Amino acid sequence: MKFALVEGIRQEATTGTRGICPGCGSPTLAKCGIKRLHHWAHVSTAVCDRWWELETEWHRAWKNLFPTEWQEIHHRATDGEVHIADVKTASGTVVEFQHSTISPQERGSREAFYDPMIWIVDGTRLKRDLSSFRQEITTCSPSAETNTRAWLLWDRASAIIERWRGGSRPLFLDFGDADFPLAWLPDAGVLWLLNYLPRERVIVTPVRRQSVVDHLLAGTPIQGFARPMPNPPPRSALPGFQAHLMRARARRPRF
Repeated sequence: MKFALVEGIRQEATTGTRGICPGCGSPTLAKCGIKRLHHWAHVSTAVCDRWWELETEWHRAWKNLFPTEWQEIHHRATDGEVHIADVKTASGTVVEFQHSTISPQERGSREAFYDPMIWIVDGTRLKRDLSSFRQEITTCSPSAETNTRAWLLWDRASAIIERWRGGSRPLFLDFGDADFPLAWLPDAGVLWLLNYLPRERVIVTPVRRQSVVDHLLAGTPIQGFARPMPNPPPRSALPGFQAHLMRARARRPRF
């Protein structure tokens, strides 16, 4: 947990400080070691949000791209249960950054509770996820009928695509700056948008990471990568000009 209430003011953890959890009101203690991110922990072993996961540097880096007042927004369900959205934008969209494994049941519960929402998933947690995804992308040509380069694949095409199938919210995979041997794809700053379709298909679209951030911040369009323009057919001589050449050749004297 990045924020707690200290004398009623929302603050980040600093050494030796105690606070109050904004969600459940329980005492919290600042954890400011050198091996883990500075964070707040409940003094008791209880966790007020059952969807909570241990925050990583990857989580924190993503959160820090957004205003602090958008981060760690508490919600209370009708049964009194507390849930903390990683980020909630000014337009009301919840952004969940998911590093650890998650069951289909929990994913469905979050998608039903947060509306609208998107997922940004850490694709680097398991090496096999990146390797199977890269193999599928680099051995197939972009084939989806879209305005930008995209692949139409089976939703069992790779380990991570299969694991996330069945969801109903937009999902972006973040492989960091992993290399994909595609000449038109930048070396860094790419996310992969998954749009699951009926009949076990999925459209996979690489998009510019900064454009996703800008979209959430200000509503600007998400930018993909333009499809190559088809090569034009060879140009033939104009019919009139061709006829002129034939007449001119016919009038040439022969020796």
